[in-house]
Amino acid sequence: MIVIGILFGSIACFEWRYMVLHKRKPRTIRYVLGTTIFLFLALEAIFYLKEQWTIGDAIEMVFAPIEKIIRMQD
Repeated sequence: MIVIGILFGSIACFEWRYMVLHKRKPRTIRYVLGTTIFLFLALEAIFYLKEQWTIGDAIEMVFAPIEKIIRMQD
């Protein structure tokens, strides 16, 4: 998890430096850094919850009712 934080921090610094040097709008900087923060938090949540939740559970939750309708099961 520390490596993930270091990588995201270095990417965020690189993006911020690039946008400042190329005189991007403050709104663009907020969008890019906000997206970086959101993706970092999402990745950390997935890493933390990997034992409690799997993508298979989510897919089953979405498609199980559809499968019952298609097969006409009660």
